[in-house]
Amino acid sequence: MTAGMMHSVTDRLMGTDVRVVGLPPALAAEAFTALRHAEQVFSRFLPDSDTSRVNAGAGRPVRVSPLFAAALQEACEHAATTGGLFSPLLGAEVAATGYDVDFARVPGRPARPLPPPSEPRVVIDHERGTVAVPYGVAVDLGGFVKGWAAQRVATDLRARGVPRGLVDAGGDVVAWHEPGGTQWEVAIAAPGEGTITLSPYGAAATSSTARRSWTGADGVRRHHVIDPRTGRPADSGCAQATVAAPDLATAEVLATCMLVLGPEEGPRRLAERVSGWCTVDDSGRVRRGGGVRA
Repeated sequence: MTAGMMHSVTDRLMGTDVRVVGLPPALAAEAFTALRHAEQVFSRFLPDSDTSRVNAGAGRPVRVSPLFAAALQEACEHAATTGGLFSPLLGAEVAATGYDVDFARVPGRPARPLPPPSEPRVVIDHERGTVAVPYGVAVDLGGFVKGWAAQRVATDLRARGVPRGLVDAGGDVVAWHEPGGTQWEVAIAAPGEGTITLSPYGAAATSSTARRSWTGADGVRRHHVIDPRTGRPADSGCAQATVAAPDLATAEVLATCMLVLGPEEGPRRLAERVSGWCTVDDSGRVRRGGGVRA
C-alpha cells in the first residue's frame, strides 16, 4: 500500500523497506532506532536474537527480554481468538519449506519433510522473564511482529502528542491524525484493487502468497504463508488479502487468516472483525467489502 506525498524517510529493516511519514527528523530517527532494536530481538536469522535462543532451547525455559515476552503473549492471544487460524509457532514448518535462511538465499533450496500439524504449548513466565516451547517447535512471529513493532512506535508517538504521522512497514500501514484533520488514504499495492481511508487512528495490512514465494530445488513453487491446520503453505485459492483494522498487529493477523481461509470463506467469517477488506484470488478476480473502494 502507498500513502500520499509528504516528507518521508525510508530505511531497510526487518527484511523490508520501512518508511515513516510526516515526522520531524529527530522523531523519525527515534522510530527507526526502536524498529532496529525489534529486529535484533525477533529475527530468526540472527543467532543471538531472543527468537533463535528460544527455538534452540529444546523445551527448556530461556531468559528473554520483556519486549519478546509481550509480543509472543499477544500473538498467542490472537491464536486463541482466531481458533488457531493464526499461529506464532510455525517456525519449523516455515523452515521445512526451505525458508530457513534470509529470503534472498531461499530460491533453489531443498525442502524437508514437513512435521505433522500439532497444537504445541508455549510457556511464558513474565515474572521470571522466560519462555519455553516444546522440542521440535519453533517461534516465528514473522509479519505479525513487523506490524506489532510498527504499532508500538505509532502508539508511543501519538501518546507523546505527535498530532499526525504514518509508519509503513513494507506496505503494511499504521497512521493517525487529529480528529477533524485530513484523513490518511492508502492504496492497495497492486493496480486496480482499491483504496482505504483510515480512521483517525487505524491500520491496514496485506498478506500475499506472491510477496515471498520461490521455486525450490525440486522445481515446486512454494510460499511462506503456512496454514496451521495442515502445516503446509496455504492453498485456499487466495493470492492476496488486505484488511483494515484498529491496530496493525490485529490487521496482520486477520489478513493472514483471510488468505488462509480463501476469497469466499475468509470474508464470510471475518468481515465483521474488520473495517474493510479486499481479496484477489488465483485467477486475478478482485473482491472488496467494507471501507475499501475501487
